[in-house]
Amino acid sequence: MSEDHIPDIVIARLPIYLRALTYLAEEGQKLTTSSHELGRHLGISSAQIRKDLSHFGEFGKQGTGYQISYLIEQLRQILKLDREWGVAIVGAGYLGHALANYGGFRHRGFAMRWVFDIDVEVVGKQMAGIAVQHLDELEETVAREHIQIAII
Repeated sequence: MSEDHIPDIVIARLPIYLRALTYLAEEGQKLTTSSHELGRHLGISSAQIRKDLSHFGEFGKQGTGYQISYLIEQLRQILKLDREWGVAIVGAGYLGHALANYGGFRHRGFAMRWVFDIDVEVVGKQMAGIAVQHLDELEETVAREHIQIAII
């Protein structure tokens, strides 16, 4: 089936599957899991999980289940999380500061690279190693750097 015809609700469940699989991988106790086990953890039927994943190909074997590391890799590719995305933060206040300093984003492929604010007291200063730029520079920077993700 073409990815153009995949229901939004299916796409919305993929990050949930990815989080659960990542948790299982970090536990390190198992190399494989079944749709039944995954469904039990998530409160989703095993049939729904199999149906959702079937939109993208065959990832598991009946009786064997899914190889956790392989399924994580495939879901990361489908969700385009197998690359690094440069992210702009608009607002250098407390929330912007916390977002810029949070290291967990990089592990998920999101690199905080730009911070913008209107306060001349913070423009030009460093926040998590990033020079804060004036908000007036946002449009030009987005065009020049091809920024695709911003947190406002």
